[in-house]
Amino acid sequence: MLTYFRGKRNNVAMNMKTARPARPAPPLRGKESNTTTKGYERSAAIMEAAYAILATEGYAGLSMRSIAQRVGVSLSNVQHYYPSRDALIEALLELTFTTYQADMDRIVAGMESPQLRFAGVIDYFLETLRDQMQSGLFFEVAALANRHAVAASIFDTMLTRARKNLRRLIRDIDPAMAPAQCDLRAALIVSQLIGGMVFIADTRPKHDELAGLQQEMAAAIRRIAFGT
Repeated sequence: MLTYFRGKRNNVAMNMKTARPARPAPPLRGKESNTTTKGYERSAAIMEAAYAILATEGYAGLSMRSIAQRVGVSLSNVQHYYPSRDALIEALLELTFTTYQADMDRIVAGMESPQLRFAGVIDYFLETLRDQMQSGLFFEVAALANRHAVAASIFDTMLTRARKNLRRLIRDIDPAMAPAQCDLRAALIVSQLIGGMVFIADTRPKHDELAGLQQEMAAAIRRIAFGT
């Protein structure tokens, strides 16, 4: 799997005592099922290079040639696995958001009470959005979603999953809350997280007066969810 996905969120997982089992290599669309181990490793290396370029240089810096140079393979080799930049971006975003979902599922499974599950998922979101590489990717994908149909669709799917996860967590704590109210509060929480990223991301300028912002965001999210 991608080393960025393995390593960049490890402190969150360690704090929550959630194990990170190895994940399968990215799917090779249209390839035969007997793809070799080397083929999966090459595909993963291409994904990791694309992830790093998109997160640090943006969509403008992402090209099949730049990926080939970073991986140390020929352009035709990259195109063998991903025939176009759009196909590569689609695979990368699907892998990224599938990874997020798997992480959240493990966090939820490892917590004993609904209150701890809610707090654990919020902490995970905040740590993920603070991380330099993760926030860089997220900023770029959010911008890309305004002009790239595939990115827009996958980004919307990711936001929808986040809303549904939060809605379920809210309902677990307050089953008397109306489903429609849970939906709205979950959407407000997602908005709070995305908006707060512009201040808490490691790549953003630091201000002394905002030193406790991440903790205050977590408290504000609890108030949004439960009014307390």
